[in-house]
Amino acid sequence: MPVISVDDWYHFYHMLNSHTKVAVDFTASWCGPCRQMSPIFSDLSSEHRDVLFLSVDIDNVRDVAQAYGISSLPTFKFFYGGREYQTVVGANRSGLEYGIESL
Repeated sequence: MPVISVDDWYHFYHMLNSHTKVAVDFTASWCGPCRQMSPIFSDLSSEHRDVLFLSVDIDNVRDVAQAYGISSLPTFKFFYGGREYQTVVGANRSGLEYGIESL
């Protein structure tokens, strides 16, 4: 399943609550480590078809980023059944992989 870019709060809320397992990449176009992790996140989306992968650009969807207290990038959040399950901050491939596999 490809990574879906979130457009607004409603889109995020709808996607989060319509799937059991969700991985979210909070990112920004100006963030170097985010650009480094983006292809890894995308590759993992192909490997884990039972997980919905979302991308939230914090400059375009500020209300979602603020609601989840995003202060460092990249930040990956994992949700199970609509509830936040785990967070990984930074360009941490092994942490990202572990977060997805633990859903």
